[in-house]
Amino acid sequence: MGEEEAATLEGQFYEFARLLDTKRDGTTITLYRSDYWMRQSKILDDRKLTMTDTGILFNKFSKSELNWDEWIEYLTDVCELKDFDLEKTKETLTNCGIPGQTPVVVPQYRDFFNTYKPKEKMIF
Repeated sequence: MGEEEAATLEGQFYEFARLLDTKRDGTTITLYRSDYWMRQSKILDDRKLTMTDTGILFNKFSKSELNWDEWIEYLTDVCELKDFDLEKTKETLTNCGIPGQTPVVVPQYRDFFNTYKPKEKMIF
């Protein structure tokens, strides 16, 4: 068997930029795809880093898609905001596997209501 090629952050960017649409050229990434990538690598956990945080920082660019250089600047901003180590974050994103390799649950607003209990049924 041949040796596997080592993963690179730029290669991962290309793969996740093409997530769910293989006709894309992989040079720009959307917020949804970037968040999916961060969820797969367990960086975006809705506790320390939320989708609101990523959305605000992404919209700083006033674009719907970012190229490689803009995305690196965006990632740097995320790490500065949440006091993450930039190099460790890049390593985590590089080694999280190809898109879809591990299951990713993207929370939906309606999921909140699945856990709803009426006030009368709550135990105090």
